[in-house]
Amino acid sequence: EDDGDGGEGGDDARPQSEAAVRRSVLSVSSGDRIMDGIETADRESKEIASFRRLAEEKGGQQQQARAPNPLLFGMDPPSYVLWILRSVKSADLEQSLLVLPLGHVGRLMHYLIALLRRGNGVEVCARVAVFLVRAHQAQIVSNRTMTAPLRELRGLVRDRTTDVRDTVGFNMAALRMIARIADERRNERVDTREKSMKEIWGNLAK
Repeated sequence: EDDGDGGEGGDDARPQSEAAVRRSVLSVSSGDRIMDGIETADRESKEIASFRRLAEEKGGQQQQARAPNPLLFGMDPPSYVLWILRSVKSADLEQSLLVLPLGHVGRLMHYLIALLRRGNGVEVCARVAVFLVRAHQAQIVSNRTMTAPLRELRGLVRDRTTDVRDTVGFNMAALRMIARIADERRNERVDTREKSMKEIWGNLAK
C-alpha cells in the first residue's frame, strides 16, 4: 500500500515538475530570442551609422536612400527591440531577462532609453527597466559606464509613467463625464415619454 501511495504521489508531482521544466525551457528560449534581437539591432545600428558617415564624407551629395532591413521587418533598431520584448509572454518576460549577460543588459538599457525618449512602449519599457535594475543592481552600480545611462533611464521612467498616469486619469474623468451626460439624457427621454403618455390618456378621458 505504501508503494502504491508513493507511486500516486510521484504521478501527481510529475506533471508539476514537467510544467516547471517546460516553463524554464521556454524562458531560456525567449531569453535567447531577446539576445538575438539585441544583436540584430546592434548590427543594424552600426550599418545605419556607417551609411550616414559615408554620406557626410561625400559632402551631402544626393544619393539613394538606404533600404529598410528585412530582418527587422522595416523597423528601426529600437522599435525592433520593443517588438521582440512584446513577443515574449508577459508571464515569462522576467525569467527571460534573467538569462541576459551583463553586456546585453547594457545594450538593452540603451534601447529602452531611446524608446522612452520617444514615448514608445512605456509600460513594457518601464517594467523591463525596473526589473533589470533590481536583478543586476550590484553589477550595474559597480559599472561606471552605466551610471549616466542609469540616471537618464530612471528619470525617463518617472516622467513617462507620470505622463501615462495623467493621461489615464484625464481619460477616466472624461468617461465619467460622458456617462453622467448619457444618464441625464436617458432620464430626460424617460420623463418626456411619461409626460406624453399622461397627455394621451388625459385627452382620451375628456
